[in-house]
Amino acid sequence: METGPESPVLRQGRIIVPGSSRQLAAYGLFLPQPDQHRILHSGSRTFHAKALEHELLWISFDELCAPGTTSDDYIGLAAGPELCVIDGVPPPEAADAGFRVEAWEQFAAVLAVLAARNATVFIVGNRRMEWAAASSAAQDARLRASLDGIGRLLAGLKRIESDETVTVEGVSGS
Repeated sequence: METGPESPVLRQGRIIVPGSSRQLAAYGLFLPQPDQHRILHSGSRTFHAKALEHELLWISFDELCAPGTTSDDYIGLAAGPELCVIDGVPPPEAADAGFRVEAWEQFAAVLAVLAARNATVFIVGNRRMEWAAASSAAQDARLRASLDGIGRLLAGLKRIESDETVTVEGVSGS
């Protein structure tokens, strides 16, 4: 995954940890109910989205980055909703290997697709996500490249890492 200085960067959305109801609600996001779950066909994959509406795609990291998913499987996302929530994003670890390296490569590919179309993206994880720190400590070149790409793509997003941050920042996100 190559992202250079001229590559698109995500600028609308947030990185939210731990993804409390209060944090999400501050941005008009509410955990999807089971009756909102939908199937999304894209490329050779069938994705099970937590919510899929005209203006919203809410999907888990594990579903989006499942083993065997290819870049072509993300092409359908290019014409998808303008708002994308990816939850369950794990913190990257320098020791990630095997299928987890592939998942980070896939995540970088998804983010590149979303950045290219100026989507609003909310990344939700339960622990602080430090792509640069994990990348600098990683021994695997593929992992380093993926984490570096993810870090560049997400560099334009503000981090919300506590309910207090939401209070300070305010609902408007300004």
